[in-house]
This record gives sequence, structure tokens and C-alpha cells, in this order.
Amino acid sequence: MYMTTNQAKSGFLLAILALSLSQGTMAFDVAGLRLNDSVDDFQNLVSPAKEYLTITHDREGKIVRIFYQQEGLPNDLKTQTKLVNRICDKYGRVTSCSLALSEINSRDRNFLRFFHLYRDEGENQELRARIRRTKIISLTPELTVEIDLVNSTYAKKLRDQKSTASDLIDF
Repeated sequence: MYMTTNQAKSGFLLAILALSLSQGTMAFDVAGLRLNDSVDDFQNLVSPAKEYLTITHDREGKIVRIFYQQEGLPNDLKTQTKLVNRICDKYGRVTSCSLALSEINSRDRNFLRFFHLYRDEGENQELRARIRRTKIISLTPELTVEIDLVNSTYAKKLRDQKSTASDLIDF
């Protein structure tokens, strides 16, 4: 099969367009779930991470918050490095990643925590990634990992609720 130069150029341009569109609309996910997925998607999820997930949904059954929390992880060099790299590889390498890895690899190996707030380009989603020591004063401190993905509108409602101490959120 032979292609003309114009056909090759148009195919190349279509590939670039498809790639740029997919990157522009890329959404965060947690264990394969994304915001606006249905509650049924969560119910049908087959993943070992499911036991650590808590979801919040709106009246239409669309997910507006995905919270992942896993406690009791070993607080050793290998686990610390693996967790930081997994989060940074998936959601983006930022300054917080470099600082955490530097802290882990330092002479005193005094890693205490990692935190970063990621936002999508349209600022419709907020993802908080946190790794922290569970027991600060302990001979065997453990690690806790938290990934909190939330719709920005819902997050604002939560912040407003906290500031007014209201019991109900009308979302």
C-alpha cells in the first residue's frame, strides 16, 4: 500500500490532533475510577484497592469524590521510595516529589511526609496525595497513604460547609 505525501501528512496531523485532545481531556483516576463515573462503576470494580476506597456521589449517581486510604504500611526506605514514585509517576513529577525523594535518601533518613495538591488544566478536579507517618512517636512508625480526588465544585461546597458549620450540602 502506497500513500501520497498529502495522505501521510494528514494521517500524521490526525494522530497529533488525537494525542493532543486525549492529553487535554485527560482526567485523574484512582484505582481506575474517575469523577463522573457512576456508582455502578464502583460496585462493579474488580481491584484489590476497592477495600480502601470510599466514594461520594450526587443525586444522579455520578461520583463526585473518590477517597483512597491505606494504613499500616511499613515505614522503610523501599516502601517510602515506591509510594512516592508511584504517586509522582501517575499524577506528575513536581517539586514535592523531588523533595520527598531527597528526604528519603538523605543520611538521616528522616522521611516524615509527602503532600501535593494536583489540579487538572480546567481546574475541575482536585487531587490531594499524601503519605505520612501514622505514629510519629513510636519505635515502629507505619505509613498511611491517602489519595483524595474531588470535583472542584463539590470541594468548594465542603469548604463552605466547614466555614459555616452547616450540616447539609445541597449538591
